[in-house]
Amino acid sequence: MASFSIFRGTCLLAGSLPASAISPVHAAQETEIAVQAKQPDVEEILSKGQHLYKEKPATQPVKRKLEDLSSEWKAVNRLLQELRAKQPDLAPGLTTIGASPTQTVTLVTQPVVTKETAISKLEMPSSLMLEVPALADFNRAWTELTDWLSLLDQVIKSQRVMVGDLEDINEMIIKQKATMQDLEQRRPQLEELITAAQNLKNKTSNQEARTIITDRIERIQNQWDEVQEHLQNRRQQLNEMLKDSTQWLEAKEEAEQVLGQARAKLESWKEGPYTVDAIQKKITE
Repeated sequence: MASFSIFRGTCLLAGSLPASAISPVHAAQETEIAVQAKQPDVEEILSKGQHLYKEKPATQPVKRKLEDLSSEWKAVNRLLQELRAKQPDLAPGLTTIGASPTQTVTLVTQPVVTKETAISKLEMPSSLMLEVPALADFNRAWTELTDWLSLLDQVIKSQRVMVGDLEDINEMIIKQKATMQDLEQRRPQLEELITAAQNLKNKTSNQEARTIITDRIERIQNQWDEVQEHLQNRRQQLNEMLKDSTQWLEAKEEAEQVLGQARAKLESWKEGPYTVDAIQKKITE
């Protein structure tokens, strides 16, 4: 009976996992097929047991075990029906690529690029740079940092990981940590750029130059914050995916073991004769 309890827990897990772990649905389908294939055999055994009760009263232990078997079998089928009724929908960013019951699913994350990341690359008016020569150095440093942040954002959006592949997920977590370190190492460059911009604004009275400097600093600060947020969200997503995938793989292994034992037992029960003593012996086994 412990085996059926494990299987029941597996059914509940498959029905309650988040969409990022869509593969458990396929595992549940495999389980359902295996259970349905054995349904005639189990019901035949239970039917013969009830028929034998009428001919010859069974001992209390045998009767109780058969009743428990019947109860657990009904519970398993009820859980399968509940699972079919609440198949989880695919979450945004999830795409199944011809997934069969034994395939994993590719998760592609594409963070939304807001208007703050669409950095304008319009050149500063040459007249301004002639009037304020330091603007050329500022513009060059600003362009370099915005280009690097845009490239980093593209890398984040192109990352893929296989749900259920613990090695793949762990490798991506390591890459995410390295990317976050790269971003933090660039922070002094951002701070120097902001300081330089403030100094330029203090040294020039040209309103157009001051407006452009303010606009560009606001844009690059917003871009920086957005990329950092993407990285943090991705790290949290990967950690949750690692936890869900680990739980699913453990449950899948338990379910496969239970099904293997159930198949072997049901195959042995198909062999006659169907007497009370024979049924009692097989239940004991």
